[in-house]
Amino acid sequence: MAIPSSIRKLSLLFLTLSSIVSLLAPPSTANDSNVLLTGDVIPTDGQLTNGDATFVMQGDCNLVLYNNRRGFQSNTHGNGDNCTLTLNDLGQFVIRGASGSAVWNSVLRGNYTRGKYAAVLRPDGEIAVYGPAVWSTPNYGFSSTKDTISTKLMEVPTANNLLFSSQVIYDDAQLTTRDYIFIIRESCNLALVKRSTGIIWQTGTVDGGENCFLRLDHHGQLAIVDDQYKTVWRSQPAAKDGDYVLIVQINGQAVVYGPVVWSTAYGY
Repeated sequence: MAIPSSIRKLSLLFLTLSSIVSLLAPPSTANDSNVLLTGDVIPTDGQLTNGDATFVMQGDCNLVLYNNRRGFQSNTHGNGDNCTLTLNDLGQFVIRGASGSAVWNSVLRGNYTRGKYAAVLRPDGEIAVYGPAVWSTPNYGFSSTKDTISTKLMEVPTANNLLFSSQVIYDDAQLTTRDYIFIIRESCNLALVKRSTGIIWQTGTVDGGENCFLRLDHHGQLAIVDDQYKTVWRSQPAAKDGDYVLIVQINGQAVVYGPVVWSTAYGY
């Protein structure tokens, strides 16, 4: 039986669209879809996503944040081919063309330390760059950095893999990413757990108190606090006053980055 021409046309259209989609570069898979770390690459047409917000390295070489706020763009459309986005060790976004030459970079404000930074597409729809890292599991420590931006960011909703300054988790609440869980127990023990093998790091503060909660402060320190508001454990060192983020990463580390060095929330 002959296939009607209308069906043949629809099939051809579907195959064409499928081919186009398969050619689009995927978002960076080095971390969760809302995080870009120093050294990671977002390819042409790749993106970060969080809820309704999308941060896209478009095929026309323009970097665009689509959100329900004012958004953001680098205004670099047409300035290169096959452009990619990276985050360097000063916390700058860098757009590079196919030749490898820089097309655009975000502006540095003040003197910042080289190190590991994290760009986060936050639940409020804004992009913020935090760093360098000030604490990590295991707690071998990182150097802190000076910060000239003291303005506090607006309150940010929670996300599965993120904890922002002033936020708390409690009552066996957890942060998760792929194979890993970062959990605070009612027994006051804080642990990083790999789903397949169990605990890989912990504070060892079992029975340190009752009904404990975990809080990230504005000096980049995590604190376990009991229901009498007694501090059971605190990460070290304390860094400059600012806004920080704890990220549970897919490489099996929980890392605190900050303060904020660049953000679309500031209208940069």
